[in-house]
Amino acid sequence: MQLFGSVPAEMRAAAMLLESSGFASVDINMGCPVRKVTRIGGGSTMMTELKKTAGLVRGMVEAVKIPVTAKMRLGWDSENLTAPDLARVLEDAGVAAVFVHGRTRAQGFGGTVSLAGIRAVVEAVHCIPVIGNGDVTTPEAAKTMLAETGCAGVSIGRGAFYNPWIFRQTRHYLRTGELPPEPSFDERVRVMCRHLDLMIEVFGEETGCRMFRKVAAWYAKRLGPVIEFRRRLALLRTRDGFYAALAAYQTWRTQFCDDRGELLPKYRQQKLVASFMRPEADSPPGAVRVPKGPVEVW
Repeated sequence: MQLFGSVPAEMRAAAMLLESSGFASVDINMGCPVRKVTRIGGGSTMMTELKKTAGLVRGMVEAVKIPVTAKMRLGWDSENLTAPDLARVLEDAGVAAVFVHGRTRAQGFGGTVSLAGIRAVVEAVHCIPVIGNGDVTTPEAAKTMLAETGCAGVSIGRGAFYNPWIFRQTRHYLRTGELPPEPSFDERVRVMCRHLDLMIEVFGEETGCRMFRKVAAWYAKRLGPVIEFRRRLALLRTRDGFYAALAAYQTWRTQFCDDRGELLPKYRQQKLVASFMRPEADSPPGAVRVPKGPVEVW
């Protein structure tokens, strides 16, 4: 790899390209645990080489005028919790903010998010904002993370796959202390259809529909019994095919509903619960599913 001082030329050039293209900021992902990324020195591996990482980041900060931020985990594993030290050196290097996922690389996306670990990063820096991340699947989880870590904000990832309304709900809850009602079935269907339309608009019908198979499955998890719907989604190829599958599903679903079209109590989905808000051994059906197997094989 060509070097520009102590900074890989490609990273510096990428930051400059993004700035010239009108992007508002550049974020460096130091949190990815996936083997194909870490084995070539990217993602979470950057948390093990503080001096080299700081040099790389400093070069990027000096190359652009837009903010440069960094996302990290707590460390490589429980014996190497480098996030506080890394946050300090990145602050000295000029980053505008850091995002901290409250798990180690070894945990992947399983286990319990450590609020104490995020708090340690908040306490390590002087003035840059620290944004907490990990298992923020409900407004209550967002409030708990903010209160117990002192972070400046929370970042929501997989929780939005299940519930795209989580941002609006969380803002309302933090402002008023009241939980807004869950979206109705019709509202969930409306947004799901709009999502498909946008994917087709961007990627074309065949590719957009194929990519939407996974997206639709996330939406479906909160619709109640969906075995018939998921079976047809797995073969989705066209927009018309989706709407035919949806119409068939809506008819099939009526057997699980009352006269008002609401799911009968025994078929309603359990509320999502963040890992840091339940006993560690407890894993209710409503919990966000994560990749299976050791992180090394992802």
